[in-house]
Amino acid sequence: MIVALLLLILGAVYLFWKYPSLRKTWYWLPRKGWVVVTYHHIDTREMSDPQFPFTITPQMFEKHLLFLKQNGYTPISQEETIRTLQTGRSFVQKPVLLTFDDGHADNYTHLFPLLQKYQVPALIFLITDNIGTPGYLTWQQVQEMQKSGLVAFGSHTCSHRRLRDLPEEEIVREITQSKKVLEEKLGVPAVSFCYPFGAGSHDKHVRPHVLKAGYLLDFSTQKGINPWPWKGKKSIKRTSPIAWETLWDYHLQLTRGRNRL
Repeated sequence: MIVALLLLILGAVYLFWKYPSLRKTWYWLPRKGWVVVTYHHIDTREMSDPQFPFTITPQMFEKHLLFLKQNGYTPISQEETIRTLQTGRSFVQKPVLLTFDDGHADNYTHLFPLLQKYQVPALIFLITDNIGTPGYLTWQQVQEMQKSGLVAFGSHTCSHRRLRDLPEEEIVREITQSKKVLEEKLGVPAVSFCYPFGAGSHDKHVRPHVLKAGYLLDFSTQKGINPWPWKGKKSIKRTSPIAWETLWDYHLQLTRGRNRL
């Protein structure tokens, strides 16, 4: 019996190694709900660049936008999300929120023109200490994007450190100071927070500080699809397209919450 079980396990391992398509989630049942997509760079980079996996070309991102439109998805804004949280209801079908981590300069040069072209809203999480430094957005660019009505901004802390590894006072400072800076620069409440390093950055000790600071939405990188209407009981799950994936992978991300096991 034990030998047969071991052979079965070894056989399954061999099939998953031999046929990469079996490692995709195409055989999972599709799920309905609120999909939140994580991006970083919208740019073109060499494969040798350490940031390459986190980079989607402008051409592929445009295909993502067209895919959403052609398949009945509704890109929603931070404001629509908050309205749904507060009222407990929404008539939006197949909602998708596009989020962008870190506030890289290419979010202005490559992303923003595409958002304007297709009139799609987005939410960008800023590392406030990095704004105005090489490779990152400037405050002038941030304010221009905000004035368009298409882009909202949230906190990605002050310095993008792993919060659960910090002393208590540093955790609080990273969360509250970044919120203060955003509100001073943009003139609106900062209501969204994204944990650096995703699920690896926070635990049950950190999240209460985020909520106490006044954030209404907190985003992780835990993969999955969220309930809709959103009730705010847990951190928000997100899907994460990466550089070499196809539109089929994107379809799996949107319908299964992840494209790989």
